[in-house]
Amino acid sequence: MIDFDEIENKYSNLIQKATQIMDSIPDPKYSVVHMKSIVNFTKEILQTETSADAEACILAAYWHDVGRINGEKGHATLSAEMLKQELTNEGYGTEFIEKCYLAIYKHASCKHPETIEGIIIRDADKIDYVSLARWKNCIENDCRFNKVLDRLPNLRSNVFELEISKQIFDREVANLVRYLHDIIFNNITKIDLNW
Repeated sequence: MIDFDEIENKYSNLIQKATQIMDSIPDPKYSVVHMKSIVNFTKEILQTETSADAEACILAAYWHDVGRINGEKGHATLSAEMLKQELTNEGYGTEFIEKCYLAIYKHASCKHPETIEGIIIRDADKIDYVSLARWKNCIENDCRFNKVLDRLPNLRSNVFELEISKQIFDREVANLVRYLHDIIFNNITKIDLNW
């Protein structure tokens, strides 16, 4: 059994730095809400994928999008570099630093991660396309969903490598459909359906 509290306590200063950076990113689609969702999906995947380095995965989940501080282009590599620098500064070993780096730098849908940790982070990140927390946050902040909607039809079959990721995605889609149903048919809030 993985003790996630122990991992998060061990790396609390690095988690705090990542959270501060994510707090300063102006795009609500890539907020602390998104970061926390990725952490939670990563934890859920790690319950099944026990061969992965849980510490590297948790750190990567927190740091995977910090590079967006400089915009979208190249953010995955920048995020990996930023965490690598922090870990180097704190004296962590090269093998652990490399695991963290490899877990982040290829998390785009079109990339093919080289490690189980990288696959977990990419899958967790893409599950969040349909997470209720992210959609609620984006609706409250008047975001547009065009890129997300364009990717949804092929996401499950073409991106996810892990069966557990597909199962979590299916659950999250069902939750999202229920939420959107409630919004539309129960007039909980108004939304513009012409996204």
